Amino acid sequence: MLRRIPATLSVCLVIMMSSVFLAQAWAETPEESLDIIMNPPKGTGAPKSETYRAKPRYEVKSARSVLPDPVLYPRRAGRITKVKPPRYYAPLCYRPPCFLPTPGPKQWEMSAQVLFARTRGTVAWPRHNQYYGYNYGYDNEVDFNDILGLPAHEVLLQFTARYQFRRNWALRYSILGDEMTGGIDQYASNQNYQNLWFGNLQLNTYQGLQSKWTHQYHRLGLVYDPIRNCSMRLSLFADWVHTDDKIGVNCHYCGYETSTFSISGDSAMVGFESQRCIKTGFNGATLSFDCKAGFIFLDDTEGWDAELGLKYTVPLGCGRWGFAKGGYRFIEMKRAESRFIFEHAIEGGFIELGFIF
Repeated sequence: MLRRIPATLSVCLVIMMSSVFLAQAWAETPEESLDIIMNPPKGTGAPKSETYRAKPRYEVKSARSVLPDPVLYPRRAGRITKVKPPRYYAPLCYRPPCFLPTPGPKQWEMSAQVLFARTRGTVAWPRHNQYYGYNYGYDNEVDFNDILGLPAHEVLLQFTARYQFRRNWALRYSILGDEMTGGIDQYASNQNYQNLWFGNLQLNTYQGLQSKWTHQYHRLGLVYDPIRNCSMRLSLFADWVHTDDKIGVNCHYCGYETSTFSISGDSAMVGFESQRCIKTGFNGATLSFDCKAGFIFLDDTEGWDAELGLKYTVPLGCGRWGFAKGGYRFIEMKRAESRFIFEHAIEGGFIELGFIF
């Protein structure tokens, strides 16, 4: 082993001398030598070996690599870490759409109307005065209130039933009737109506009499809705109208005790009615505008039946509704023939209650 030491030293000496003399450049001073050792020139030294690795067929990124680096993007105070779905709150001023409740197919509408009426009218029976040359000549019209003493104000009641057998077609029936009694006191009478006749009774001042008027007004017809939507309904109707009136007068000092005027007639009516929604509340109740107008004709009869009001409807569940209506109504009819003249008017405010089921 000791024999190999001189050979080893000689090999090391040869390698050192070759590195010194075979170098491309050498510094003349020690400072330059240190600079060359610390920063060797490019292209010197042993070449570096590069290792090539096969890329995987599918590159799977972990969820952690997708998330931002917590060092580069630190979490801020108050930052939202969980996303929640937005919540929508209706403002306090929100109003539901205006909806007009109306009867649907195979539904009924029943109502009762109380009419606080002002009644007036005249009757001429016979039509002309039987005595010529007197104060009134041929005028023989007897007033309901001033001469017969019938009440000028009365409460009348009407019932109405409507069946909606199709979406735009309905059948409707109504009846309005009442019986009014009155008279003129013999000693309190100061009316000047000499030589007026009521049938076989000759009416004069201070005779005293009792009177009674029975009135019935029937309507039966079809209703068609050409315009019908969620907030408005426009209807056209054609009705058969039947009236039955009877006026009885009892007078002990007129020659005969009782005389009764009775008349009934059948005529027709055509008209329209309109309903329009005004406002629907949060509870589903609806305020609407409601009006009707019809013209009466045929059988020597002419007249009007008009109604104007507001309707308030509340839901009762399962497609049923209850409503209350109020407004003003005007009814006027006149019938004239060669034998008599009969006309009357009923007008005033009304209240109506009903159901749709």
